[in-house]
Amino acid sequence: MGVTAAAYHGPGWRPRPGRQEDDVATGGTWARLRVCRDFDRLTDVVLHCPPAEVLTAGAPDELQHLQRLDHTALRRDMDALAEAYDALGVTVHELPGPSPLGGNPYRGANAMYARDLLWMTGAGAVIPRMASAVRAGEELQTLRLCAGLGVPVARTIGADGVFEGADALWLRSGLVALGLGVRTNHAGARQIEDEVRQQGARVLPLTVPAGIQHLLGVLQVLDADLLAARTSLMDPAEVRHLRDLGFTVVDVPESEDVRSHLAFNFVTVAPRMVLMPRGADATATVLARHGVECVARVATPELTKGAGGIACATGILARSSQDRGTP
Repeated sequence: MGVTAAAYHGPGWRPRPGRQEDDVATGGTWARLRVCRDFDRLTDVVLHCPPAEVLTAGAPDELQHLQRLDHTALRRDMDALAEAYDALGVTVHELPGPSPLGGNPYRGANAMYARDLLWMTGAGAVIPRMASAVRAGEELQTLRLCAGLGVPVARTIGADGVFEGADALWLRSGLVALGLGVRTNHAGARQIEDEVRQQGARVLPLTVPAGIQHLLGVLQVLDADLLAARTSLMDPAEVRHLRDLGFTVVDVPESEDVRSHLAFNFVTVAPRMVLMPRGADATATVLARHGVECVARVATPELTKGAGGIACATGILARSSQDRGTP
């Protein structure tokens, strides 16, 4: 045995070419599940309904729920959401159940809000570090999902950082809006910014208003140059900056359907096409003035008792930009 052996980097040694983004894009090594722009056609999502015993492991406020949740009713809501995605040609994956290990008796009680549990990039998944002690350990469910699907982990948020997936939005392939607030702190944001920079993009930090859980609660991506925002709640200077970047920002007013029916909690399924909750007529009308079509509506009354809607419940796994050139 000598230095000419491939095992010792001799002539037969084959260095790995390209970048991880290339590995994901071409498939074979990893699953072709990635997101580079949050207005591209949605192809894969992950949904979850926690076990009945987890949903009743404590009083609603102890579990971060608004009211006591009924498992049968929640299962019905999640099935309705899955059927809506199936009708739209979106593949639905199931998040693995919670692990019994660990000292958190409430682990998994909020995992139906799968949007928080991962953030997909061109190079794989970013695994969050949940901000609440009640949700600590749900990250393991995401890791098991990624292992089962063959999704690489681009980064795991650690140290004193916290970050949740609903605080990050791919506005464009080179620009990520990142919400700073209770759920994502500066330490977590620095880790996200480092990962985004390594992928050739940059971060636009935005403020999550008091009383709002995530950036997704005030900002949505509709198309390459079109955003929807609850501008009355946002920092006016930040809204102006979005417009200076070339975006048309649709002002969604604080109507009854936004406050009571979570109308802003919609999912962009393709450019200028959205899946909305029932009771969102006023908001749908506002969006329609900008050429945005509501392609389906889903009623999820039990889901909202946990303090989230259909966008919160939809873990975004993949979007396809094959029908458009990347700007």
